[in-house]
Amino acid sequence: MSAADFSDDLPFDLPASTPAEAQNERLAEVIAMVWDAYQAADMPRALAAGRAAIAAFPAHGECWFAHACVLERDGQLIAADRAFRRAEKAPDDAQPLPCRVSWARFERAVDHGGAALPPPLKQVFGEVALVLADYAEPELLEELGEAELLGLFVGTPKGETPAPGDLTPRIYLFRRAHEHAARTVRDFDDEVRRTLLHEFGHYLGYDEDGLERLGLA
Repeated sequence: MSAADFSDDLPFDLPASTPAEAQNERLAEVIAMVWDAYQAADMPRALAAGRAAIAAFPAHGECWFAHACVLERDGQLIAADRAFRRAEKAPDDAQPLPCRVSWARFERAVDHGGAALPPPLKQVFGEVALVLADYAEPELLEELGEAELLGLFVGTPKGETPAPGDLTPRIYLFRRAHEHAARTVRDFDDEVRRTLLHEFGHYLGYDEDGLERLGLA
């Protein structure tokens, strides 16, 4: 697969003589276009933006990695794996290969992570519903301004009075984001465990500053 395979429908042309500063700005722009469409789960736009990014910057690993994530989300896993490998071997800003795991392996990592929680968190483990998914909903990502989320606590923290109609507190865990953050299965398990620690810390009422002081940020 070559960069030329992805060169259709480019939204811009990049002159070869672009100064370094302007080229870096354009690089940030084209990568942002990919992640913005990915965040919105707008796959036609994301695929076109990814093709444009790797055509404009075929030696840059982050462009290939972002495009690989789009292909993966579109269900094109073989093409995604090829693009991830291009990201890994890129001359500029090479990106490590993610660690893809099965759904059963994801569930097992969550079970092991829950069992490894420290006593104060393990005592409240049953008070929170765990929701597992591959990807966060686009509306949620847009609200938080993130392209991907590892996890999220939603609901009333422990000790506070829930509003009428509030659902059981929930912690969401997202498989693909954990895969993208991990290089090995051990990394994957560690990332899931850290996410559980972080989100259960929110359930206990800690904000981001409090979690950072506890080493859970």
